[in-house]
Amino acid sequence: MDIRLPLPAALRHRLPSDDRLWAHAVSLILSPPLVWAIWVYTVILPGSGSAVKGFIFASLFVFSICIAPMLFVAYNVRKGKISDMHMPLSRERYIPYSIAILAGLISLGLMVHYGADPALQVVTIVSIVELIIILAGTFFVHISLHAMAMASVISATTVIFGFGQSLLFVPLLLLVALARLVLKRHSAVQILIGALIGVITPLAVVAVLGLML
Repeated sequence: MDIRLPLPAALRHRLPSDDRLWAHAVSLILSPPLVWAIWVYTVILPGSGSAVKGFIFASLFVFSICIAPMLFVAYNVRKGKISDMHMPLSRERYIPYSIAILAGLISLGLMVHYGADPALQVVTIVSIVELIIILAGTFFVHISLHAMAMASVISATTVIFGFGQSLLFVPLLLLVALARLVLKRHSAVQILIGALIGVITPLAVVAVLGLML
């Protein structure tokens, strides 16, 4: 029995075989925009002082870093200018990353001006720095944004709540890495580079902010 049958025909014909369906599902469910959005709403938002204010700024982060660039990608996939939502070609990633960086900087300015929760400000800075690094790195190697996003969640959770809670996300990082390898979207080196960027950047940003403050 073809387990792809419940899927829409437009998606089903793009999946070459049943054996990789799980990897496609993992890549979709644990895609960077979803990972960052869910993490901000479930981990950062509850710690905000004002629920309404926190929700507004969390939504601002999600729109600028997650939704805005993906709307651009989705539009260009529909127009045939980008091959698919995962942007397998490095050249397809330059503009979406730039949109996320610019929108993130605007959001950060609003957060600072209107006094958003400091943790969310730090998360926004980390996201911007990571996107700048991965944008620059994309000119030389096809870095795994999936691995970077999940690793940054682990690292940021460690900074905010301690190492114990961050361990909950480690199996998800391993699952994402395996899925990307199975789909041949990235090599092991590209996944490792993405994971290292994700782990190091939150630690480095917090250290630099600590020295500045």
